[in-house]
Amino acid sequence: MSRTILPLQHDSFAPYGTVLNPRQCGESVNSPGEPVQFYPDRMLQLFSTTNLIAISPILIKPRPFEITGTEQHLDTEEVIGGFDQDVCFHVGRDLGGKPDFEDFKVFLLPKGWWVRIKRKVWHQAPFVLNQESAVGTVILPAHTFTNDCYEVGLQQPITIVRS
Repeated sequence: MSRTILPLQHDSFAPYGTVLNPRQCGESVNSPGEPVQFYPDRMLQLFSTTNLIAISPILIKPRPFEITGTEQHLDTEEVIGGFDQDVCFHVGRDLGGKPDFEDFKVFLLPKGWWVRIKRKVWHQAPFVLNQESAVGTVILPAHTFTNDCYEVGLQQPITIVRS
């Protein structure tokens, strides 16, 4: 099984979450001529179990373009992004606590962009597109990786194909 990397667009990603391109945020709260433009509350994230937010840096090194595992959070949405280069990542819908591998899609996450992944959507760390490591950010409640992270290994890897 293989998946081609898709462009990240609001409509095609909507079943899995939301997209934020920081260069296209609409109107700022400041006058357009001011040197600092502030765009508050452009991506909201639901935390049903806590109000403690954790900002977690993530370093992604080159690895084979194969999805070999996936994870989901039942009580929490996850925000990832702000990478210093383009990366790609997979998402897939849930079938009663199991991944719907037929639904898996791989999206390009452009440098600097952000995505919010809904609760119960299967996903895992992005892949770099070249031989350079990428640095970005994951936003979750503190300790989600220990108390709301359900991982599944794939029996057959899904190959990611560059278009």
